[in-house]
Amino acid sequence: MYRHVPQQKKVKPGMPPETRDTYDAHEPLKRVQRKLVDRLLSKAVFPAYLHGGIKDRQSPRSIHSNAAVHAGSKYLVLQDIQNFYPSISMQQVDALFRQLFGFSTPVATLLSSICTREGSTPQGASTSGYIANLLFWDVEPKIVEDLMGRGFQYSRFADDITVSCRHEPSSDELSDIVSTITGMLASKGCRQKRAKLHIRVRGQGIKADDATFQPVTVTGLSVFNPTPGLTKSERKCIRSAVRELELMSEAGSRWLDLEPVYNRAMGRVGRLIACGHPDGKAFKGRLNAVKLSHQTPLLDRYQLAATGVAESATPPVGVGLREPYSAERDGPLPWD
Repeated sequence: MYRHVPQQKKVKPGMPPETRDTYDAHEPLKRVQRKLVDRLLSKAVFPAYLHGGIKDRQSPRSIHSNAAVHAGSKYLVLQDIQNFYPSISMQQVDALFRQLFGFSTPVATLLSSICTREGSTPQGASTSGYIANLLFWDVEPKIVEDLMGRGFQYSRFADDITVSCRHEPSSDELSDIVSTITGMLASKGCRQKRAKLHIRVRGQGIKADDATFQPVTVTGLSVFNPTPGLTKSERKCIRSAVRELELMSEAGSRWLDLEPVYNRAMGRVGRLIACGHPDGKAFKGRLNAVKLSHQTPLLDRYQLAATGVAESATPPVGVGLREPYSAERDGPLPWD
């Protein structure tokens, strides 16, 4: 019923590669899951403190909106849920459909079987992100209300939980926050990832494996200033990724080899655009200029298919490959 799609995790230089297990449902299960999302799960009203995978036109949710909650805070408590999606059992999903949505037991059992794989929630399924957001529906609102009443800010982006404040909290308050959230996770069969538990003062870094100190970030964005943004080192890496694609193109690499590099770089540039950084649109234009220079016109693709020439083969001169983009010849690009 599912196709295993392992995803490469980001690891620090010198560390062994790691993969994340994700799953893509086969048809017709995939189509049924999408209908369940469209007709039920996406209709739920999600609290403002949830920011992951929620489509909200009135109040857009993203990594930027999640970090903006804590921008400029003096103290941060960063927590992470260990193996979040596999920890969400079929029993918890069944209880969600019965107690939150009010379905009968037979219907809830059927819906939970549609949303789970081998007794747990598969990361990658279209229904899983909604279930992850709704899992703590009966305990999380009370905790958030109590925290906000005491001057704290709370947000959750999937498995990343952040609590912040602008005043200096006492040690008892910090202990209470950690224990309360740990109890919330335990009530649904989840555990806190101890290695990702950090309590930091504004401006204080987190010690990395290479003994250097990295700036504190919330969903990858710095919250040191009043508005969230990418760190200087991340902006430098994005600039290098864009240049890497351009150099590979100039060296004559095929689009088949360039496409994954393009997709990775565009994803990182998207974060820059989300932060409103002026370099974001310029980098996007450079990436799309490379893509445009490698696109095969539609008529030429039909001609290649009719003659039986493989797309990966080198086409005749003047057929199948466009000359590099020229502003004088081709005019301005759509995003200019």
